[in-house]
Amino acid sequence: MKLKSIITAGFLSAGILFAAPAWAEYPEKPITLVCWSSAGSGHDLMARMIAKVGEKYIGQPMVVLNKSGGSGKVAMSYVLNQKTDGYVVMTNTRSMTTSLRGASAGLSADDFKFVSRVVRDPFLITVAQDSPFNDIGDLVAYAKKNPGVLTVGGYETKSVDESLIQDLEAAAGIDLNYIPYKGGKEPVVAVLGGHIEVAIANPSEMMTNFKAGSLKVLALASDSRFAPFESVQTLSEQGYEVVTEHWRGVMAAGNVPDNVVATLNDMLAKVVVDPEFVTFMENANMYNGYMESEKFTGLVKKQSTM
Repeated sequence: MKLKSIITAGFLSAGILFAAPAWAEYPEKPITLVCWSSAGSGHDLMARMIAKVGEKYIGQPMVVLNKSGGSGKVAMSYVLNQKTDGYVVMTNTRSMTTSLRGASAGLSADDFKFVSRVVRDPFLITVAQDSPFNDIGDLVAYAKKNPGVLTVGGYETKSVDESLIQDLEAAAGIDLNYIPYKGGKEPVVAVLGGHIEVAIANPSEMMTNFKAGSLKVLALASDSRFAPFESVQTLSEQGYEVVTEHWRGVMAAGNVPDNVVATLNDMLAKVVVDPEFVTFMENANMYNGYMESEKFTGLVKKQSTM
């Protein structure tokens, strides 16, 4: 009888041991947060702040791993080749949606689950302080008289920056000369140096020069005005229905369990209102862009087909 009890207890113990992984709550070990841009970039800094602040809400360390290249394809391929248990996830951006378009891209939005949008980084159209242009009306009038002459700089080709210019060209019936640069700040530097006439930029890329009085802003490409540019009209307010915003968020491989995505989404909802993260956004000239999983998925899928 005693032996039977011991054997039964042993089987029960073994059952508990083998069943433990299924019962364990996610996460039970550190999480790797893959970032598709290089260390020190605005995207990288956001990822590291998510990792730092997120630890106290998710209960495990988060480690940032940079996998740059291929407009995000290197990082996305890396994530898709890991176990789909939610311990390797990645940050994503509006720019990456261009890498999810069509069969030729080799990747699609259906390959991923989109956890949360985290920050908004809106675009604006800026010129040197001594530019003859004071609003988009001035720019459009000049471009109509000089098709293909007006130089506008932005980040790379097939980017959100170029897409913004193409949308403005279509809305205004003008032809601009788009000049791609390898970095987001380079068009601003080119405007200040007199090499191009107009730059597409995010606030973080031009704020120092704007505050120094070297730049003026012709229009905001957002759906509403934002600080500290409250006196500047949006493109829509100036008669051109163009709204293009950069954003950054977090996504996971498509086979990651829904409960893991829900846990990560809950963590990010707390991160964006944490005082330390709020201070980070203010210093980086970014804005709270939190959007929960279902809405974020809809946004990414829409933008990856545009």
